[in-house]
Amino acid sequence: MTKSMTAYGRTSHATPFGRLVIEVQSVNRKMLEFNVYLPRDLLRFEVDLRKWLSSSIERGQVTVRVTLQADETGGGLWQAQAAQLKALKESWDALARDLGCDPQNVDLRFLVEQLQKTSAFQTVEEESPMRKALEAALSDTLLTLNKMKEQEGNVLEKEILKRLDIIKEALLVIESRKEVPLQRYQQKIRERLAEVSELSPELDEKIARELALLAEKMDITEEIVRLYSHMDQVRMHLSSSVKSIGRTLDFLVQEMNREINTLGSKSADTEVSTLVVKMKGELEKIREQVQNIE
Repeated sequence: MTKSMTAYGRTSHATPFGRLVIEVQSVNRKMLEFNVYLPRDLLRFEVDLRKWLSSSIERGQVTVRVTLQADETGGGLWQAQAAQLKALKESWDALARDLGCDPQNVDLRFLVEQLQKTSAFQTVEEESPMRKALEAALSDTLLTLNKMKEQEGNVLEKEILKRLDIIKEALLVIESRKEVPLQRYQQKIRERLAEVSELSPELDEKIARELALLAEKMDITEEIVRLYSHMDQVRMHLSSSVKSIGRTLDFLVQEMNREINTLGSKSADTEVSTLVVKMKGELEKIREQVQNIE
């Protein structure tokens, strides 16, 4: 299944602690890179979140934003924070009295500042339900993200296959003309030799050797065979069930470019040179699409 690296997913989930809103955005990168933004009370789950992401995404720059909002369906987190504020108020009032200070100076703003230095989840028992809620919510968001990745990947796959067909058509013409430059050169040699009344055996042998070397230098059979093979491998990987094929496709495109360049340098046929330029243009379009494949 071909998947694009460019996608976006967003979900909203009611939990006992409030409403979890998760946004995941992915763009193309050679390696896997995460940017994670969590509210303070959920920072302790960042390592877990990165692990969950890594199990679903192979490649790309991924930005994750998580917010936790109060709503009528939740409230557990806010009740816990209210209880902590009350406990903080009692502790600071007692300390103020012991120091001979006015407890009334311990106002709500001061208490909130102190609370922000701690987490709403104080025990493992409190953490576990929140971790499960976060994992479930992220799982749903990744389903949305991957669905878009697959939809975008299908578009990229069709575009790549279309460009491959164009390259193949040009290659078929080149293959049918691969002997033309050598035949043309041999004809010129024959015409020149016809002007010479007699050749010495040594000169005749030297000409034969030079023609053999020229035929070897101008032979593009190996390049054509390898180019067909590379195109078949691209098609095979596009239709495979392998999760991450982007790097492999990028390598194959580089190898195709190498073979096409060699075809252009070896051929002395004007029509072949024109077709090589056309193939390079189509291959560049394939390269652009491949760079977006996970």
